[in-house]
Amino acid sequence: MNNVVAKTLIVLQLVFSLCFMCFAGAVYSFQKTWKDKAVATARQVADLQKNLSDQQLARADEKTKLEADLLKETNRANLAEGKHADLDRNLTLSVAARDSAVQERDKHLADLQVAQQEAEARITETNGSRSEIKTLRDQMNEGIAQRRSLEDKLLDQQGRIDEAQQREEQMLKEIGRLRDLCRANRVDPNEPYVGPVPAAIVKVDGVVRQARKNASRSAELVEISIGSDDQIEKKMKLIVYRGSRFICEIEITDVYPDMSVGRVLEETRNGSIERGDHVTTKL
Repeated sequence: MNNVVAKTLIVLQLVFSLCFMCFAGAVYSFQKTWKDKAVATARQVADLQKNLSDQQLARADEKTKLEADLLKETNRANLAEGKHADLDRNLTLSVAARDSAVQERDKHLADLQVAQQEAEARITETNGSRSEIKTLRDQMNEGIAQRRSLEDKLLDQQGRIDEAQQREEQMLKEIGRLRDLCRANRVDPNEPYVGPVPAAIVKVDGVVRQARKNASRSAELVEISIGSDDQIEKKMKLIVYRGSRFICEIEITDVYPDMSVGRVLEETRNGSIERGDHVTTKL
């Protein structure tokens, strides 16, 4: 009996030991979990407090920024209201100026109509004046043309007079030379000529175009600007001179309507022949 009780007590003791061990393990496990949760909760609370502080600072910054933006927008609104008021005043002034401009425009249009009527009258008058001016201009041009024609004729006549005076001087010198020749040959130029009178030679003047040697270079040929149309004939003798200087005599060998060719009579040569020298019939 005692053994059964003892065994029972031992068993109970063992069971209670096991239960105590389980309870101690559970308490230990619960204590460790609670501590970890407490640490985690404290850390979470610290994080939340930090986040709260950060959010409060951010909210303060945002509030400061919003207040600055509000002040800025308020200033802009006040400025816009001032500009709006200025625009209203400008609009009022512009409307008044427009009304004044409309009145001025109407006045100018009325003046323009009057000016157009006057301009049309002036145009009509101008067209009539232009016709008269054209007629007067045509008459003036005709008068200018007539004056120029008369001036040209006057210049031509003056040129002919000058040329005639030069010829007269040359002829007087030639007459003097011929008188000297007559006196040198003991012929009285004032004594009447007895015998048949030779045919009169018409006085013709021309110029030397060129002078050249013939093919055999035995004689010098002179081309002159007068021909059969000027009553030049073969074997006629002409005098070549330059100014008041006698150059030589030539004898015509070939005659054409507007030019002739003559041979220089060497026994009469008194200098070299040049282009532009004067030629005249012998008198």
